[in-house]
Amino acid sequence: MKNIKLRIVYLILCSALLLFALFMLAVNLTIPAHFVREAKKALISEAQYQNRTIPYTDDESFFDDEWNDAEEHFLTPSIVFLELDNANQSSGWNRDAYRLEKKLLEYCKGRDLSLNQCYTFKTDRHHLIFMSVQEEQDDWEKPYAYIMYIDIGPITRYIVTLNWAFFAVLLAISSVMCLLGFRFGRDIEKEAERQQTFFQNASHELKTPLMAIQGYAEGIQAGVMDAGGAAEVILAESDRMTELVEELLDISKIDMGRQRLALSETDIRELLYDGIRAVEPTAASSIAIVPDFPEEPIIVKCDDVQLRRAVTNILSNGLRYARSELRLTCRTDKRHVTIRIQDDGDGIAEEDLPHIFDRFYMGRSGKSGIGLALTKEIVHLHRGTIRAYNGDSGAVFEISIPVSR
Repeated sequence: MKNIKLRIVYLILCSALLLFALFMLAVNLTIPAHFVREAKKALISEAQYQNRTIPYTDDESFFDDEWNDAEEHFLTPSIVFLELDNANQSSGWNRDAYRLEKKLLEYCKGRDLSLNQCYTFKTDRHHLIFMSVQEEQDDWEKPYAYIMYIDIGPITRYIVTLNWAFFAVLLAISSVMCLLGFRFGRDIEKEAERQQTFFQNASHELKTPLMAIQGYAEGIQAGVMDAGGAAEVILAESDRMTELVEELLDISKIDMGRQRLALSETDIRELLYDGIRAVEPTAASSIAIVPDFPEEPIIVKCDDVQLRRAVTNILSNGLRYARSELRLTCRTDKRHVTIRIQDDGDGIAEEDLPHIFDRFYMGRSGKSGIGLALTKEIVHLHRGTIRAYNGDSGAVFEISIPVSR
């Protein structure tokens, strides 16, 4: 999973270059060839029209009908007529047209051009498709010869502009896509690294009680340890490992979006009392757990099992650092319920505060785990917030959840 962000960027750039190459191929070959064919069709159609046989008639409306009935190609208005016998007369009205037609006449001079056949003449700025046409006159008149041409040079110049415009648009889009791809790849790398760290830490956490169980079991087998005392340690480490496995499974379900809350209306005070009763057996005799709840019921729609677990995790954590008192308060403002757990210990080191809810984070105390990380996820599932800070004396954990969801 290393350098995946660079691979994504390379893939985007290669795709953009391939797309630009295909566009260049399609536009620079297909469009000019198409207009060359259409210009030839227009010239042939006009030559046929010019060489048609017109019967003698005094009816002037005949010529109007003949002109209107003729099928006109869309490039017909672009046809320019140039006399071959008058090389000094230009059909254009500007200097550029005069020079172009002079070059065209010089190109035609000395060449055996077949009548009614299309030819190509190119300059730096012009691309002419032309045809030599000769109209038969009366017996006593010399045939009238001229050239018809269509300049598709503006179209080819427009294609160059179109290439640059498409390149600019593609470059802008590719830049944005590369930036998004880089960020996406970076997120994938971070997630992969986080998962790898998670599995390494989980293996380490599971290995610790397993080694303790193995060591005491081998001591019993060798007869060097008291069986009763060793069995108590083995049972305690087994409970610890079971709890850790359950926490790992729960946080994995949350990560995969499979954790569903069984919501019910609960008096939050009773839930907090249950949490106190759950941790009281593990509290030292010198530490008092002091509840501070209002007399009126506080009804909250929550998953009482999961929320009780979150509160219990914080209470257990507080008991490890409290000196004499662990205070648990609960207040409501009709929209949110605020649960505050405060110990009278030394507080949380400032460098540890930003990471206190990180999984397996090992702070200054040297202890790690996922209890607080799981607590944070459970609170978030209830659309609540949790924060930790240092109070006047000791650490404070504050949970806020909406009264109704």
